[in-house]
Amino acid sequence: MKNMCTDLLGVDIGGTNIKIGVIDGSYNVKDFIKFKTEKDDVDAMLSSICDVICDLKDKYGFSEVGVGSPGRIEDNRTVIEAGNISYDNTPCADIIERKTGLTVYLDNDANCALYGEKFAGAGKDVSDMLVLTIGTGVGGGIMIGRKCYRGHNGRAGELGHFIMDINGEPCSCGLRGCFEQYASVTAFMKAARKAAAEHKESILYEIVGGDLSKIGGRTPFYAMYQGCCVSQKVIEEYICHLSDGINSLAKMFQPEIIVLTGGIINEGQIIADMLAPHLMPFANCVLSPLSGNAGLIGAALIKRERETAAQNVLPFANE
Repeated sequence: MKNMCTDLLGVDIGGTNIKIGVIDGSYNVKDFIKFKTEKDDVDAMLSSICDVICDLKDKYGFSEVGVGSPGRIEDNRTVIEAGNISYDNTPCADIIERKTGLTVYLDNDANCALYGEKFAGAGKDVSDMLVLTIGTGVGGGIMIGRKCYRGHNGRAGELGHFIMDINGEPCSCGLRGCFEQYASVTAFMKAARKAAAEHKESILYEIVGGDLSKIGGRTPFYAMYQGCCVSQKVIEEYICHLSDGINSLAKMFQPEIIVLTGGIINEGQIIADMLAPHLMPFANCVLSPLSGNAGLIGAALIKRERETAAQNVLPFANE
C-alpha cells in the first residue's frame, strides 16, 4: 500500500557493492538491498539499480531518489570518470530518470558520506569536519563552517590522492604513491595476499586453503584473532599507513573531527584502538556511528543539503 511517503530513497554506488535503501525520518535504514557492482559494464549496473528503484517506487510512492557515485561529476548529472568503475561521460542522472520516472539528485559518494555524518552521524554538532571513506578506494568530504567545501571547480575532496611516496605504487588517478594506494581496503587485501603467499605456514594461508583470492578485507582480522603473527604484522603496517595519512590531513585542515567510514570500520573498535597510539594529539579521529551507511543516508539527503546550502542557512542538526 502506498503512503504519502515521508521516507527518502538513497543509492550508494561503491567500487565493490551497491547499496539501495529507504531512509525514514529518524535516519534509520529499511528495505535495504545490496548487490555487487558491475563496474566493467555501466549500462548493466545502471539497469540493475533502476530495477530496484522501480520496485521501491511502486511500494512507497517515491517521486525522487538521491544517488551517490564515485568519480568526477559534472553539472550534478554526468559522471565523467571514476578510478574503479568504467564510466565514460555517462549521463547517470538522465538515464535513471528516464528508466524510473523519478527526479534524480546525483553527487559524489564521498560528499554523500559527509552529508550523512553532518545530518545524522558524528558531525551533527561540529562546524569543521573531514570524512574519510575507506573502501575499494579512498574518498573524502570536507565540511567548513557547516558547508561542504567543493573548490572553485566543484572537485575538491580527493583526499585519497595526496602523495605519500613519490616513488610509490602507481595510482589510477595518474599519480604515484597516493594515500589510496596504501590505505584503501584494496591495498590492504593486496598486502595480505602477498604476505600469505610468502608465508604458506601461516594461519592466514591456512584459513583460505591456499586460495589467495579468498582473502577479503576481514580475513586478516579473523586470522589475527586466532594468533596469526603474519596477519598481525599486515594489519599493523596498514594502520601505520592509515594513521600517517590521517595525521597529514589533520595538519592540513585542522578539523574538529575526522570521521572514518566505509568497509574498514566493519571491524569496529579495534580499528580506533590500534590507530590511537599513532595519531598526533590534534588528530581527533572517530569511527562513524552509522554502521557503514553514511553514504547511503547522505545520498537520500542530497536534496536537503542543496536546499539548505541555497538558503545559506546551515543550522546544527539539533537546532
